[in-house]
Amino acid sequence: MENNDYELVSLAQENNEEAIKILYQKYKPIIIKKSEHAILYLSHHGIEINDIMQEGFIALDEAIKKFSQDDTASFYTFATLCISRKISTYIKRMQGKNKILNDAITIDEGIENLLKDSFNVETSVISNNEEFYLLNKIQQTLTSFEKDVFNLKIKGYSFEEIANTLNKETKAIYNSFHRIKQKIKKIVDNDN
Repeated sequence: MENNDYELVSLAQENNEEAIKILYQKYKPIIIKKSEHAILYLSHHGIEINDIMQEGFIALDEAIKKFSQDDTASFYTFATLCISRKISTYIKRMQGKNKILNDAITIDEGIENLLKDSFNVETSVISNNEEFYLLNKIQQTLTSFEKDVFNLKIKGYSFEEIANTLNKETKAIYNSFHRIKQKIKKIVDNDN
């Protein structure tokens, strides 16, 4: 016998394990889809998709407990909104919580990797002040599009991921990255 959401939620609110299980299975694809979308924002912050999915299931559990059939919205609408908000809040919290650490990692690893790809420089001797100076100087020389490419590249995105993110052809990203490398080489050569 197939139950509708109202019946399932009512049973789940009475701690009916079978109803809870059915609701979790029914809404799992939504949680997965929203988590896959969210991971695009957090994958370079050391967050795994399972962490985001856990937030989605917590939101579903809260939606089950708080839903009232007197509400004008359907349970589907209510649950989907709860899941979206919980995941969105989690993204913002993780981005804020890890911002300082992530910025340091981005600068340390990103510039090092970018410079290593561009030319051979002993980046390990660059002090933090010099890294910030270099990053600032690089940012000043880049066009808006080049800044977007540069920022995504130093965060570890592949050329294909950057192209998808910026809705551009991969060739445009390669060309932009080539110009960025030339600008960085020029800055470093002038500073030495």
